[in-house]
Amino acid sequence: MPADQISVEAIDELVAVGAAIGSNCEPCLEYHVTKARELGVDDAVIVRAVQTARTVKAAPARAIAKRAADLLARGVDLGEPDTPPPACGGSSAPAEQSPSASGCCG
Repeated sequence: MPADQISVEAIDELVAVGAAIGSNCEPCLEYHVTKARELGVDDAVIVRAVQTARTVKAAPARAIAKRAADLLARGVDLGEPDTPPPACGGSSAPAEQSPSASGCCG
């Protein structure tokens, strides 16, 4: 079903897809993508919902990175995170000693 012919139920499922992305809930994402497809939503429309959710979700990360750069020096580009830094579980320290075990960086 193209975006211009979408039902209220399908819209609900697309909102739920976005919420699943926002909350990092993989089972929810699988469930709501399946339900959207069952309601006839085209994959292209679901992809658009996922892309939009990812963009919205990434906005705070971009904002805090900009703020960090501003605090350190105007115009510094800290780049995108690749892997967690050692303080956030990116080290070879045992998991029980890693801050990530207590919630830092996931």
